[in-house]
Amino acid sequence: MAGESGAGRVEILEANDRDRRSPRGWCRRQSPKRRLALVGIGLLVAVSAALARYLTLPQPAPPAPTPWPALRSTVTYDGLGTHPDEFVISVRDDDAAAVTVTQIHFEYSGLTLRTEPSLPVEVQPGQSRRIRLIATATDCSHIPVNDELPFIDVTFRNIRAMGQESEILGDRYTADLHHAMTAACRRA
Repeated sequence: MAGESGAGRVEILEANDRDRRSPRGWCRRQSPKRRLALVGIGLLVAVSAALARYLTLPQPAPPAPTPWPALRSTVTYDGLGTHPDEFVISVRDDDAAAVTVTQIHFEYSGLTLRTEPSLPVEVQPGQSRRIRLIATATDCSHIPVNDELPFIDVTFRNIRAMGQESEILGDRYTADLHHAMTAACRRA
């Protein structure tokens, strides 16, 4: 110490003091467990801030719900098929999602019905599918002679729900059904 001057010693003390006050020097003096805990706390604060930012951002509006299947489906009568007891209908899907025809039913207990193609039948958005209804008279006493508004019940399903709709197919269908059932009951 005899060879050290007062100015040299002040410089060494100032350098040690600067090292203690710097973040790097402070960090070096911490134990490894404490450094690890500090890093974990820093990460937790960063993740919390990012999560808070994400949660406070405006959220997009939910998509509009898909309408009920019968609201966006149309059933039309296309005419008689190749057999006198065969009626052809078209089902059109005007929705953005596919609709499935799961069941078609006549109102008369004296008729049985089968379809070609067999049900269920899927109709893609913006398209139509033709379905042949093949009616068989099983009990003519349960078939009205002059029903002016015969209808069929069609059950639809889409991604939202399942629902049944009664479809009145018009005068041409009424006349064709009446002629076919009159002929079938005469044959029986």
